[in-house]
Amino acid sequence: MRALPLSALALAALALLLTACSGGEEAGLHGYAEGDFIAIAPDTPGPIVETLAREGERVEAGAPLFRLHAAQETAALAAAGARIEAARARFDDAAAGARTPEIEAVRDQLDQARAAEREARDARARARELFDNGHVSRARLDQAEAAAETASARVAEMRQRLSAIQLPGRENRLRALEAEIAAAMAERDRAADALARREVRAPTAGRIHRQIRFGGEQAGPARPVYELLPQGAVYALLFIPEPRLAAHPVGTRLDVACDSCPAGLTARIVTIAEDAEFTPPVIYSDNERARLVYRAEARFEGTPPPPGTPLRFEPRS
Repeated sequence: MRALPLSALALAALALLLTACSGGEEAGLHGYAEGDFIAIAPDTPGPIVETLAREGERVEAGAPLFRLHAAQETAALAAAGARIEAARARFDDAAAGARTPEIEAVRDQLDQARAAEREARDARARARELFDNGHVSRARLDQAEAAAETASARVAEMRQRLSAIQLPGRENRLRALEAEIAAAMAERDRAADALARREVRAPTAGRIHRQIRFGGEQAGPARPVYELLPQGAVYALLFIPEPRLAAHPVGTRLDVACDSCPAGLTARIVTIAEDAEFTPPVIYSDNERARLVYRAEARFEGTPPPPGTPLRFEPRS
């Protein structure tokens, strides 16, 4: 994204400079310093709690710039951590099998079933003896035999139950619980990422060009807080008259002059537009208003001036 339009002060200074230097056809080229600014905005909207950088300050890549309100994200992270702990506890219970008190309770039930089985067998033996001697009916013997069989079946049932309760959970159940743990961990990671994004950091090293919003104001993807000028993002924008285009191909080195430019500053043309345009208003003058020019970009070879600085370019002698 290219820089915002020049300030009124820079435009006025550039117009005066060009008016004074627009005499001859072979006069130098004109332009200004421009910058590729980065708008620093959060991924999600929210109120600004704190701003950590000031205009003009240089920051390193990864330096914190501002923080947004994050109560919901903090609570979501804590809830996700609690769900992980609960899922892990359920998995541990299933993997370990029943606890000791539960096992002891089933063993007591097995002992009771065995005692009942012994009583039922004794009752069946007495009923058979009495039946053989003709003292009880066949129906009474059948009842005693049925009771003995029921007691034996109860003992077998309690043995199976005791064996099953001492085993860990079934494989499918354990896999389901493992999946539940994995889902809870993914939710925790998502919540942690959302919380981390409430603190916005510099994507690259550079200088804070402008602060747009302050603490207490709303920020969002379309509501940036800072404009950052990365290191090496300042370049020269110049306009080459059509008759002089052949004399200034890509790669041409030019001397650069301005009030704040260091001595010996040069720039090399790196791109030239394919189509001509009329002289833009930023370098407008009576002598140049009808000229066709080609928009070109040049990279500084040395310390560049601030964006918006009016520039004059001369071929290197």
